[in-house]
Amino acid sequence: MKKKKVRRYTRREVRRNRIIAFCCLVVLAILLIALVVWGIKSLIGNDDKDRSESSSEAASVSQGSSADETSSFGGSLSEAMSSENDSSMEESVSIPGSSSEASSTASTHSGDPYYESAMPLLVNSDHLMPDDYSPSVVSVGDNYKLEAKAAAAWQDMQAAAWEDGVSLWIISAYRTLERQTELYNEKVEEYQNLGYSEADAKLEAGKWVAIPGTSEHCLGYAADLCSLEESFENSEQFAWLQEHCAEYGFILRYPKDKVDITKISYEPWHYRYVGSNHAQIIMSQGLCLEEYLEQYGS
Repeated sequence: MKKKKVRRYTRREVRRNRIIAFCCLVVLAILLIALVVWGIKSLIGNDDKDRSESSSEAASVSQGSSADETSSFGGSLSEAMSSENDSSMEESVSIPGSSSEASSTASTHSGDPYYESAMPLLVNSDHLMPDDYSPSVVSVGDNYKLEAKAAAAWQDMQAAAWEDGVSLWIISAYRTLERQTELYNEKVEEYQNLGYSEADAKLEAGKWVAIPGTSEHCLGYAADLCSLEESFENSEQFAWLQEHCAEYGFILRYPKDKVDITKISYEPWHYRYVGSNHAQIIMSQGLCLEEYLEQYGS
C-alpha cells in the first residue's frame, strides 16, 4: 500500500494562519469586554433609578410634613422673627445719650477694641481743658506721643492703610500746655509783624493755632497727619481716611462746612480719636463733635 503524503504548510501559510487566529481572539476579547461594560452600566442605571425613585418619595413625604409643620407653627415663628428683628434694629441704632447709658451697653461691644463707653471730652474756645487733666501718653514713634487708647487705634489704622497701599504718618500729636502756648504766641507775633493789632493778631492766630487751654493736642487724642496744606483733601490719604478712619475711632475734627461752629479753620489733616461708636455716627451723619455732643450728649 502506498503511504498518504502529509501536506506540509509553508512558512508563509503558517504565519497567515497565526495572524488570522490572533485577529479572531482580539475580536472575541473586544466583544466580551463590551458585554461586560454593558452589563455593568445596566446594573448602575437600574440602581440609580431605584435610588432616585426612593429619594423622590422621601422628599414628597418630607415636604408634606414640612408644610404641615409650617402651617402649624408659621404664625408663632413669624412673630418671633419679627420681634428679634425689631430688637436688633433698636440695638443697632441706639446711641448712648450719657456715660451711664453707654456703660450699660459696653458689654455688648466687647469685640470692638475701639469702643468707648464715655462721651468724648470737648475742648474748644468755650470749653477749656480741665485744670487737673493729665493724659497717659505713650510713644508712637518719631518722638510723637498719643494717649494710650488713641495710640493703639492709630497704629492699627496706619497698618490697615499700609495694607491698602496708602502711607500715613504723623506730623504733630500730643503737646504740653507749655508747647501749645509757645506755638500760639509765635502765631500772634507773626500776624503782628504783618501789621495786625494785638487784638486782631490774637483773633487771627486763634483760627490756626488753638488758644492755650483749648487745644485738642493737649488732650493726647488728636494728631495731624501727612500735610498741613488744604490741598491734602485731594490726596489718596485723605480719601482713605474719610472712608475708614471711623472704623478705628477717629473723626475729621474740623470739617470745611463746620467752621462757624468749631471756630477753627478747615483742617483736612486734623484727626481726633473719640471711639468707633461715636466716630461712625459723627462721620456718617456729617457732624462735627460739637453738634454730636449737643444732640446725643447728656
